[in-house]
Amino acid sequence: MTAARGQRVARHRMPGRLVAGGVAAVAVATVALVIALFAAGSQPQNAGGLGGPDLFVSWLVPFFRLISTLATVGCAGALLAAVVLLRIDGGPLGVQGRRAVRDASNSAIIWAVCAFAGAVVTAAVMLNTPVRLLRLRLDDALGVPEVKSLLITGILVLALAIGIRRVQTSSAASLGVLVAIGALVPTAVTTYPRNESYVVLAGIALVIHVIAATTWIGGLAGLVRYGRASRSGLPIVLERYRQVAYVSSIAVVASGLITAAGRLAAMGNGWGSIFSTLTSDPYGALLIAKVAAFAILIALATLHRTRDHGDLLHAGRPFWKVVATELATMALTLGLSVALSQTA
Repeated sequence: MTAARGQRVARHRMPGRLVAGGVAAVAVATVALVIALFAAGSQPQNAGGLGGPDLFVSWLVPFFRLISTLATVGCAGALLAAVVLLRIDGGPLGVQGRRAVRDASNSAIIWAVCAFAGAVVTAAVMLNTPVRLLRLRLDDALGVPEVKSLLITGILVLALAIGIRRVQTSSAASLGVLVAIGALVPTAVTTYPRNESYVVLAGIALVIHVIAATTWIGGLAGLVRYGRASRSGLPIVLERYRQVAYVSSIAVVASGLITAAGRLAAMGNGWGSIFSTLTSDPYGALLIAKVAAFAILIALATLHRTRDHGDLLHAGRPFWKVVATELATMALTLGLSVALSQTA
């Protein structure tokens, strides 16, 4: 009776810890983003001049991108939990599965709002026009590739949020996964300037990189959010996540190397200039920092696979401390990733 009561209390306290963890992740990612932008000299500037957007609007561009990225991870993690980690062979979703789908819908709403808001501030900055006057340059705004990609993403994600809200089976939730993957593509393919000679190779690799990284990070968040609810089911959920993380981490590393090489080659004078660009350009410095963060992630992932798992539901277990450190490092990496996207 006492053990059961203790378990119920732990579950009641879980949302509070998750909220605190989410706030901490946002804080870590934001600090990493700001420091990285200033270190690379890529911080938003007050380029408005007469009648243009002010500095606050310029800072909203990377901020909305960061919140959108975190919401994407939350949505992907919840969907991955419902479809893979808590899978019941296409049958009805369990209690945790239904909660995961609702969480995915809520995250998708945040993702969509940030995409639409990001489109507005991006148009204002790129057209050097105050937000309140963008209505007068609507055709010009819709002609900006970055703006169009954000609008397409927002529409797809809004449809995703509505469509999966009351999904009852894992097979139906799988369709949501496909839509979420599709929503990641538009902004990924417009990250690079259109005149890059290596845009095809780097663009394809970046799409794979974004999908794999989102799956890896979101899967771990889903494990923490939903896996702990069942003492008997957690080992199964953990093993499923390990399989996902193993494939995703390999894809992240391989695609990341190709993407970085393509960008560095395009910034320099071909493949032979990669090393010199890496060591002399601010983009290279941020890239090295991101690689270091990924190396730490790989080490942490290896570490928590070797831990004695015993009673995994106990919050003080070394396993969960490693996972918490891993999530914090992932938040740091996301901040660096957004900073990289703002640096060229």
